[in-house]
Amino acid sequence: MSNQPQFFSPLTQKEKIASDNISLELIDFLGKINVRLKEDDVQARDAVEKYLTYSLPKSAGEVTGNNETRVLWLGPNEYLLLSEDEKKDNVINGLREILSDLFCAIIDVSDYYLTMRLSGPKSIEVLTKACPLNFDQYLTKGNSCAQSYISKATVLIDRLSDDLVFDISVRWSFADYLWDWLADSSNEFIFSEK
Repeated sequence: MSNQPQFFSPLTQKEKIASDNISLELIDFLGKINVRLKEDDVQARDAVEKYLTYSLPKSAGEVTGNNETRVLWLGPNEYLLLSEDEKKDNVINGLREILSDLFCAIIDVSDYYLTMRLSGPKSIEVLTKACPLNFDQYLTKGNSCAQSYISKATVLIDRLSDDLVFDISVRWSFADYLWDWLADSSNEFIFSEK
């Protein structure tokens, strides 16, 4: 018998939405690590970039990554590092080891957020119904992110590619509410023409 805790998403029973115009699905648990470094600490930044094998984002809304991890810019000294849930502990331990003598904070926030994926040609139309973000200015291309809110839920929106594919991370306590809102707002596009 495993001693590992079992996690059950409040969205497990939700039915995936899939049509030519819009798609909404739950993303499996992701490792989410909040990393804070001093903005001017070149040594810490270089150590993290060497460990990850790619550069950290350098400006607002930028996202960098490879096939194993993805880093979203949250602020001048704050990043959200995403990984497969099973590899999260290795990433955390690796970062703590290389940054052990430097000023930093590495916090596992995986249990704080759930992620759902909204995609399709009508996805921006769904989002703009209750998200004040100017999509003509922000999230205009892949590998970009923004913090905002949808209806009453604060969210982190990550545009995965130039295609209209958005991962939306939200607090667990708002996940059920946000899913229902997105599903309801998508209804008009499920059977409509492109």
